[in-house]
Amino acid sequence: MRRLPALPLLLVALAAVTAVAWAQPTRPIYPVYEGYVPNDDGTAVLVFGYYNHNSVAVEISAGEENGFDPGPADRGQPTVFEPGRQRNVCLIVLPADYEGNLRWTVTVAGNTQKTTERGGIDTLYLIENISMAYHRANQIDTTTAEQGVCLALEAASTRSQP
Repeated sequence: MRRLPALPLLLVALAAVTAVAWAQPTRPIYPVYEGYVPNDDGTAVLVFGYYNHNSVAVEISAGEENGFDPGPADRGQPTVFEPGRQRNVCLIVLPADYEGNLRWTVTVAGNTQKTTERGGIDTLYLIENISMAYHRANQIDTTTAEQGVCLALEAASTRSQP
């Protein structure tokens, strides 16, 4: 019976462990408050994105490690974070009488990141009508869209185009 040298087997095993360790998320994910678009009916659409610094998609269930404050923590936000900068992934319609700010918190590998404390109706974050975020937010029919939760544009009711 022929015996294989132990060193090549050890190198293969070490390479497999290293590949698995490399694929584990160890870098932060930064949730981003893109800004808001005011509507004629007094409502506003808040727009959020994120920046995943990992080279792999990261799954984080909605809740304490992926949530909004003030609650509810689960507002239908993304739970799979693709690598890189992802814009306009969560659009939230706020009622006309809403006061305060929404903050999105994401924790991965023990690293907690939050959106700005000014995540609400603050003129500093008014989205101009030349941006993609503005056009996406402007497509939402705020009279029929669910309020207070993340809307994927494809799933949201949209205004009819002229």
